[in-house]
Amino acid sequence: MQIENVHLLLVEDNPRYLNELLQWLQDEFGYRQIVSAINTSEAKEKLNNDHFDVIIADMRMESDDSGFAVMDEVKARNLSSVVIILTANDTVKDCRTAFKKGVWDYISKSMRGHYLFQPLG
Repeated sequence: MQIENVHLLLVEDNPRYLNELLQWLQDEFGYRQIVSAINTSEAKEKLNNDHFDVIIADMRMESDDSGFAVMDEVKARNLSSVVIILTANDTVKDCRTAFKKGVWDYISKSMRGHYLFQPLG
């Protein structure tokens, strides 16, 4: 699948970071079909209306486990979307829980470089 054909849902509550992510994903890496949501409820609404190949969800938004709530919703709907958890407050416990729930990756916002944005496959 070509990057420009990947349909991506980006869930991030920090407007500044959301805009940075959108810019990087579009301008530097060529993603073209990006939909954004600013909380779990909005993400669930977007899932009602569209299919996403990749979902990148911030871990801590309106609650400490918001990223897990997005993952749980994907599993409950039996969706085939790849889910990536993105967090500024990474912990070993959260990381283990994320992988047990079936996330594709768990990425710290403090990690150096652009690991998140490398093309899949």
